[in-house]
Amino acid sequence: MIGCSSPASEKSAVIDSSISHDANYNESIATLLQQAVDSPNNPSLQQKLFNSLDSAGLYSTAIQHLNLLLKNDSLNEQLWYQKGYFSERIKDTTAALQFYGYANKIYPTPRALLSMANLFAEKKDTAAIGICNNLLVMYPGKDYLPDVLFIKGVYYARIGNTIKATEYFDNCIYSNYRYLEAYMEKAFILYDKKQIQAALTIFATVLKLDPLYPDGYYWQAKCFEQIGKNDSAIINYQKALTLDSSLTEASLAIKKLN
Repeated sequence: MIGCSSPASEKSAVIDSSISHDANYNESIATLLQQAVDSPNNPSLQQKLFNSLDSAGLYSTAIQHLNLLLKNDSLNEQLWYQKGYFSERIKDTTAALQFYGYANKIYPTPRALLSMANLFAEKKDTAAIGICNNLLVMYPGKDYLPDVLFIKGVYYARIGNTIKATEYFDNCIYSNYRYLEAYMEKAFILYDKKQIQAALTIFATVLKLDPLYPDGYYWQAKCFEQIGKNDSAIINYQKALTLDSSLTEASLAIKKLN
């Protein structure tokens, strides 16, 4: 029949349209993708595939596969959440917000609510505050309090209210002293205000909490560069690159300083 595609052709289209020439698209992923296409009702297999595609940076392939699954399971909150997540990874925030919204309409889980709120915070949208407040009503207790405090801090930081932002980041750290992103955001505020030594102190604290945190070394290097300690800056840029080879800014900074 002209204009109609069989289920088999739809399945093969997902694989055929994948990024088969991508350096990250290897035989094991291709096999896993075929298995996932053949067993759409196996959640653990689907999650294994999504984890592999995420690690390989094959976000568009993941979205294509999700489109196939959603055709037969359009009320699956987890699938819409995954589609929002991978849309966010390809920097399509409009689509990500839409898909997180679908997930939350089906069943408002903390992860989908927090993901949606964080994107709104980055966009300077007050919806972030409302979602955070509603989340604490739906899920009372302290489990999600650090995340809520952090996202509120991000919102106020993005709209330029650094005093209120710092207050929320401090409260987040008080709720969870290992919340590294809160330390980083607090230090970014100081860095932007040219309070380099104060920022440097916080970045050092981050690295005490997690000596393998590449962003900590990268921003510590930027602080050293600002105060003229280029040798220390280069060492920290190199450490950041060793831990995360995708930090091209660190590589460029080393070339500039040498």
